[in-house]
Amino acid sequence: MGAHDEFFARMVRERRQQLGNLTMPEVHQRGGPAVPAQQRADRCELSANVRPSTFAKFDTGLGWQEGSARAAYYDRRPPVPVESDTPAFEPGASSISLSLEQLLPLLDAQRFLRTAPIAELPNAIGKLDDAISGIVGPFVTSVLEANRGTQVHPLVEIAFGESLAAPVSPDDPDATEKLYRRWLIGRAEDLDDALQQAFEQRFQKRNQDAATTSRAVAPN
Repeated sequence: MGAHDEFFARMVRERRQQLGNLTMPEVHQRGGPAVPAQQRADRCELSANVRPSTFAKFDTGLGWQEGSARAAYYDRRPPVPVESDTPAFEPGASSISLSLEQLLPLLDAQRFLRTAPIAELPNAIGKLDDAISGIVGPFVTSVLEANRGTQVHPLVEIAFGESLAAPVSPDDPDATEKLYRRWLIGRAEDLDDALQQAFEQRFQKRNQDAATTSRAVAPN
């Protein structure tokens, strides 16, 4: 479990702006940490051994749900405001492009399942599962990106919780995508710093692209 000082500092600054450009003393008056602790966080110098009570004070002073500050610091997970006790479910992309290369494995798996002898049924079902995963995966990614936060939305847990709990084989050609989906809900363990950084950049680009699209379609 590593520390993510820059991410945490950015989350704190953005939250202060959301709350009306709160000053550090004002955050402290709301129950937040003392100003020197806030300054260390802003300089990306918050100790990796910071006390749990300091994170709790950040949650209180910035109006975040309990555990948000700690999750942001150690797991790079966006904090969840107190006002959204049950975050609204976002459906993700309205449509996902499907190429012929993605469809062919599903058709092959279907044919194999129809003709496979009984002894080969487990293998046939495995092929079908892999083919379906290749098609459904981009949609799942879109939903998880749209609902990323400290808490996993109950609908996400019901729909995808079991599959996202399964281990990812390093030999899986889709391993990076599967790890990204687990990272989005905070269930990717032992990721190296380079991969975490790549996932963070990918998620930020997704948000930037979504904001650009939203502005482009907004009425003048």
